[in-house]
Amino acid sequence: MQTIRIHNQDVPVSVLREYKSIQTQITQSHFSYDDFARLMEIHGQIMYGINFRLFKEDKDVILQMYAYFTGDADLCRHYKLDLRKGLFLSGKTGVGKTVHLKLVRQFMSFKERFKMKSCQQLALEYMDQGSQILTQYGRNYVDHVDQNTINQTYCFDDMGTEDEVKHYGTQTNVLGQIILMRYELFQGRQVLTHFTSNLTAPQIEKHYGERVRSRLREMCNWIEYKSDSFDKRK
Repeated sequence: MQTIRIHNQDVPVSVLREYKSIQTQITQSHFSYDDFARLMEIHGQIMYGINFRLFKEDKDVILQMYAYFTGDADLCRHYKLDLRKGLFLSGKTGVGKTVHLKLVRQFMSFKERFKMKSCQQLALEYMDQGSQILTQYGRNYVDHVDQNTINQTYCFDDMGTEDEVKHYGTQTNVLGQIILMRYELFQGRQVLTHFTSNLTAPQIEKHYGERVRSRLREMCNWIEYKSDSFDKRK
């Protein structure tokens, strides 16, 4: 029997099957924070190697993610998290923003699972395909459109690492345009969007403008990694 050692215990890999269809918005009585953290470490060791673990410096962030994705009412009130909004994870390079969200995805049901999209890749796709990319990821109309497509939750990863790009001579801040379009989806259809970024709020305003920063404030719960959270890739 294949096992993974977590918290000084040998945990059967088969334990993952028990959780493979977990929905979001489940109650605290059915899914504790310890269960949540344990599953993240199990998936982390499978995806990133046996030495993967969560760090105490990040517990406050993981606790907020637990509150949000399980709908824990008391913790959401404590952290002022609004379940009608997405998440914006902010922190230094390498602290674990992308990894932590990818791990949470693994034990969400397929129907509830959000898609991850690199902002750098988004810019490259725009250079190749133009406005079709704006429509694909920021669609803000509903006529004659597949409902499953327009209601898709996305996480745009590493916001701020992409450059302004040109398509046939037209220079565009691709992600900025997509954010404004997805804001319309958020307002009209309650479609969620998540983000990860190294940028602070003032840096976002400088890079994307005050309007985009304002829309992000309305669309997202802001979760920030502590200053003592370190680069796990070193």
